[in-house]
Amino acid sequence: MTTEKPKQPSTEEVENPINYTDHYYEKGHWWLKIRQTIVIILLWLCVVIPLYWTLSSTILAQKPHIYHAWRYAEGRDLFYFYDLFFLIAFIILAIIIVGATLHNNHRMKQHVRKEVQYDPEQLRVRKAKLETFYTDRFGQASFRKSVRRYTVNPDQNLETHTIQKLYED
Repeated sequence: MTTEKPKQPSTEEVENPINYTDHYYEKGHWWLKIRQTIVIILLWLCVVIPLYWTLSSTILAQKPHIYHAWRYAEGRDLFYFYDLFFLIAFIILAIIIVGATLHNNHRMKQHVRKEVQYDPEQLRVRKAKLETFYTDRFGQASFRKSVRRYTVNPDQNLETHTIQKLYED
């Protein structure tokens, strides 16, 4: 039996990592967001409605203030006949779902390379613009970082979108 060494990533794999993005959370992509939101709401309704239907007519059947989807004794008898099956199925599904979640979390943390979500060059330019702006408005960085108490003059107050406008320039 031979033991194989773990494969070392090639230079190309290191320089061009696999990146995962989700357009749903990016700016724009409105049709995607609308479509996915509608599908998710419909799928949650497919879970909630049968669950309410079953619980309201079986377990909550003695509560008069709750609307019951059906009141047939045969349905309740069938439900209670299968209660052990439902309990075992729920436990098995819970174990599978928790296991799959743990496996996916481990895979994401250990095996999938992360994508930097910002442009480092743009960040450097923005930091330089901010430093210049703060120096013009409030004085040198060494002074700003060493002073304990500073009173801002009314003309030094920032408008609501000053930094955003600074980035747009």
